[in-house]
Amino acid sequence: MKIKTIFSIHIVFLLLALGISACKKNEDLGGHAIFKVESYYPNSGNAGTLVTIEGEGFDTSVSAYQVTVGGTAAEVISATLKKLVIRIPEGGVSGKLELKADGKIVEIGTYTYQDLSVAKVFPANGPAGSQIRISGAGFGSTENPAQVYINAKKALVVSASDTLIVAEVPEEAGSGAVMVKVEGKEAKGQQFTYQAIRAIKPLSGGSGTRVVITGEGFEELGQNNIVEFNGQVGVVIEASAQRLVVQAPNEVKTGPLALKINNQKTTGPTFTVVGKPVIIGVTPLSGPKGSIMTISGSLFSNELDENKVYINNVLIPLESASESQLKLKVPGGTGSGEVRVVVNDQVTNGPKFKDQNLGIVSLTPDNGLAGTTVTINGTGFSTNVSENKVFFNGVLTAVKMATENKLVLDAPATLSTGLVRVVVGDQDAISPETFKRAGVITLAGGAGTGVFANLQGSGITVDSKGNVYVGSLNRIHKITPSGVVTTFAGASEAGTADGEGISARFNSIGGLTMDENDNLFVADRFNARIRKVTPQGIVSTVGRISFNPIAMASDKQGNIYVGQLYNGVYLLNKATGGLTKLGQAMYESGDYIVPINPNEIYYAPGGTDYMKAFSMINNVKSTYFGNGIGGIEDGPALKASLRGITGMAMNKEGVLYFMDGGRTLRKLENGIVTTLTNASGAFGSTDGSFQQASFNTVTNMCIDKEGNVYVAEHGNLAVRKIFFK
Repeated sequence: MKIKTIFSIHIVFLLLALGISACKKNEDLGGHAIFKVESYYPNSGNAGTLVTIEGEGFDTSVSAYQVTVGGTAAEVISATLKKLVIRIPEGGVSGKLELKADGKIVEIGTYTYQDLSVAKVFPANGPAGSQIRISGAGFGSTENPAQVYINAKKALVVSASDTLIVAEVPEEAGSGAVMVKVEGKEAKGQQFTYQAIRAIKPLSGGSGTRVVITGEGFEELGQNNIVEFNGQVGVVIEASAQRLVVQAPNEVKTGPLALKINNQKTTGPTFTVVGKPVIIGVTPLSGPKGSIMTISGSLFSNELDENKVYINNVLIPLESASESQLKLKVPGGTGSGEVRVVVNDQVTNGPKFKDQNLGIVSLTPDNGLAGTTVTINGTGFSTNVSENKVFFNGVLTAVKMATENKLVLDAPATLSTGLVRVVVGDQDAISPETFKRAGVITLAGGAGTGVFANLQGSGITVDSKGNVYVGSLNRIHKITPSGVVTTFAGASEAGTADGEGISARFNSIGGLTMDENDNLFVADRFNARIRKVTPQGIVSTVGRISFNPIAMASDKQGNIYVGQLYNGVYLLNKATGGLTKLGQAMYESGDYIVPINPNEIYYAPGGTDYMKAFSMINNVKSTYFGNGIGGIEDGPALKASLRGITGMAMNKEGVLYFMDGGRTLRKLENGIVTTLTNASGAFGSTDGSFQQASFNTVTNMCIDKEGNVYVAEHGNLAVRKIFFK
């Protein structure tokens, strides 16, 4: 036992001795055998020129190296881990530049004794079009001017003296040595790093969005890359020579993305700030594996990989994506939980999804009146009619027909707006959208009734009590909420008289609007006057205009706007009757006006396939929606197509309703244009659900405080009411 122990001790001492010997040998080498040379500059000059050798793993002791130029010893004057600096000796000859360490010789390159020499290039990085300064000697020439090459690509020489050249970095130069050529001589300087941004992805997002920048010449140490989003600095998360991942800052603003390296700026494409995605609807809200889920909304990305959808925190692959719709196949097994949409790191949480067999995909139609036949499309229904329990906003409704994927029934007599619920056994499902007690009814008039003589170009408005006022040639009719029609002011014959009720005279009534006190303001077209009618029916003239006022509107602050034929929109001073034009360059007709706030209005010349916004702060008008190409395509505001606006009204929530082509009701909500009725464009007079209703030449519209819309319809000589709940 003792002998074995002594033997073990000897072994340990032997191993320690070997280790000490190895360490000492490594110390003697000083790590020189593993140093790496990457570049050197300049490669020419006179005696005394300082040459820099760059690389990695150098010893910091100047005595550790011997350097020769053409066989003549040169002095090493400084040494760091990444750089050696030597002085070219007197009396040497052009030849090999060699570095010797630990008995090993490394050939660095060649050095030429000559007057031409490049001492320094500053800056040593930058994009195309930036300028570099090359200092050195021998640049001057009386015969041939100096030429500059970056990575063998010729650069534009901006200016040159014997010791300084200013040159412009050429397009797609790439990274490489800077070379100066003068009268057959060449001098190489240090390496230049070419910077370029090739692409950024995504091109839009918001605070916290991770943006991938691809290109070249980036610093591999993240903190050495300064990325700005229109001047605001982002956080570099990952970095390599050709790729950066950057997180957009909290104060991110729309504008160009720029990269600064060593104070050299490279500008890339514009990064556009957009809000978080908006989820309008998710269908179905429950269902089995294989169900196709559709998420409708806005601010999604057309790029499939820029959208992510989670169900109960499980990432689901997408099948298609557009700005307003995402589609995916429910994989099953996710469990029940919240639907979450992430677009370029902008997160929006949606409704909860139930992972089960029973589900409602859609309601057809999704609006109507009592007795409207409704089809519920989905999965997991019972083919036994009595085993399906259906509730319209809590009201149990009998099912008429049932299959596994379809239920047919009539909306109940006590119908009200709300969700539809289906119960089968121990499972229940909620509709992805509310069924709206909504539709169209004729409030007054109609073809052949003789109630209205003419509703062409007529104004329409509503007071705080729900009474509707409509112009019919030279008369203003009042219609009660129950549909009783009386003449409020004016008579069949034209005139200019002020007075009370039917004793007053107008000459072709255009736009109408109400102020906050239920005073009615009238565009008296051929009299070129603005008239006021009190709630008691007293008519007075409050303003005059050069010709043909055709539209009226009012805002919450009590301001009154007047649209003039072919000559824009005016603001009425109610105290003096003065009219101030909004924007001296606005010469389009202001046929339809919707005030948004004290500083902005929307307006549309009659029959145009676009609507414009006008800012009273900077007198700028711009297209707000409509692509200017006739049609009936829905979608994002500026991409949607219209046939011609013939009426506009906005509710208190900011939803804009408009009549398109005199026969199709559409809306603009959350930046998306949607068709509500009669997409086919057929003229008609049918009341009922939005799916059933038809119109004939609507010429104007208004909205009450409850959100009901009223239209003056010349083709049917009727005033129709459109309600949404």
